[in-house]
Amino acid sequence: MKSVPTALANHIAQPVTTLALCWNITRNDGTSILGTSADFDIVVPSGAYAGTYKAASGISGSNIVSGNDLSVDNLEVAGSTLPIVSVLGLSAADIEAGLFDNAQCVLFAVNWASPSDGQLVLRFGTLGNISRTAEGQFTAELRGLAQRLTQPIIRTYSATCDADLGDTRCGVDMTSRTFTGAISSVVSDRVVTITCSASPAAQFTHGSLKFTSGANSGYTREIKLGSLTNQIELFEPFPNVVTVADAFIIKQGCDKQIGTCRDTFSNVYRFRGLGVFTPTVNSLIAGPTGAGPV
Repeated sequence: MKSVPTALANHIAQPVTTLALCWNITRNDGTSILGTSADFDIVVPSGAYAGTYKAASGISGSNIVSGNDLSVDNLEVAGSTLPIVSVLGLSAADIEAGLFDNAQCVLFAVNWASPSDGQLVLRFGTLGNISRTAEGQFTAELRGLAQRLTQPIIRTYSATCDADLGDTRCGVDMTSRTFTGAISSVVSDRVVTITCSASPAAQFTHGSLKFTSGANSGYTREIKLGSLTNQIELFEPFPNVVTVADAFIIKQGCDKQIGTCRDTFSNVYRFRGLGVFTPTVNSLIAGPTGAGPV
């Protein structure tokens, strides 16, 4: 049962309403993004979600349907990244940086003619998948609280390590494995030649390249292959044209194999793959060996 402020409930009961949708997103760095589907800014003067909600043209949402059977009640919001960047300060680089991964989000309705009537919260949850097209359109998924019931809460294992090189679970110090450089030539949208303080480039296979200048500043791509000629091949191209002299930060990679973890990083005691410190399925169902205590 939703709690509706009396003034707003009286307005909703009218034959004609002046309702608008507002969303309040809290990024992982604590920054708030306030937006509305109205074609003008709405100032919410009081309440838990008080603030100025910026208008962004072209924002639309899917139908909102709720059930009483704990079914997942996600919805989608679509629009263009161009007004979002200029009006709300939400950029594609922020999305790629993970600032919106599972970010807290509240979607509510408000009477734009009288915002002080209160707010009717329609959804409270987290942001899910965000997709973009080459034409600058985006679609964002707002996941309800029931979404968490569909996610595994136990750890799963695979043959390769599931930690990322340098994260807290891996523990490898990336200070001496992170370098700066610039693009020296562009072969294709996924292959570039670099000038870097480290050589050979082969150590960057499965690493990452993040631009710090140029049209792709702030964007990161995973490296598919680093050759001995300082040529880098990416898994996917950058969204904008890469040009000579664009500066970047490049990090060494790991193929997540036990041999690499042992021989390259001397970090085998933190290897997260199956069958090293974790028994395999075969060993779990093999039964007793018949050997007694030694």
